[in-house]
Amino acid sequence: MQWWQSVEFALENLGGVAPLKKIYDEVRKVRQASGDTTPVSLEEVVRKELEYNSSDSSNWHKRRDLFFSVHGIGRGIWGLRSAIKTEPPASDLAPPSEIEGAVLAKEVTTNRIIRDTVMTCKVKALHHSKCQICGTSISLPDGRAYSEAHHIIPLGAPHRGPDIPSNIIIVCPNHHAMLDLGCMCLMSSAITAVDGHDISLQSIAYHNDVIVPTAKAPA
Repeated sequence: MQWWQSVEFALENLGGVAPLKKIYDEVRKVRQASGDTTPVSLEEVVRKELEYNSSDSSNWHKRRDLFFSVHGIGRGIWGLRSAIKTEPPASDLAPPSEIEGAVLAKEVTTNRIIRDTVMTCKVKALHHSKCQICGTSISLPDGRAYSEAHHIIPLGAPHRGPDIPSNIIIVCPNHHAMLDLGCMCLMSSAITAVDGHDISLQSIAYHNDVIVPTAKAPA
């Protein structure tokens, strides 16, 4: 088994995303089980294979793009690019032009915007698309799990929040709407954490001190 295959297999065994320490240990198990070598330099070899096979790295060999880095090279959390799921389009994404033969003349305005960036997709993979508040996800017809990513300090004006992992929380649609509308406060102790994703206390404070009071203010 080639080294890149060992790393790929190890990450599959680990659920698609894992910190380097777990990847090292799993690669060692994979190679021992297949009768392949496990040299003293195994950790260095694994790091090189991750970078050689990831477009996130300046060392990418441009033959295979198998892995992604959640926080950037050197931060220790890696995943299978195949674990980054694209979201299906909603069936009502485009409004109908006619209803029972009559031309639709009603303008529909959507105020909530669901923003999926490259970074949010990576963070979703870390959590296997489970809500960090209630632990649920939506099961899609094709077997994939669906969740949404909420920027705690919103990206848009006037907040201009950053698109970084520490400002992102993975949530179900219900909790996404509640956070967007300022219906609930956030408590770090009530948020499910995983290796490689820590939510900023500054972002939580901004939500509780700015977003929630604004929502309660009379129009």
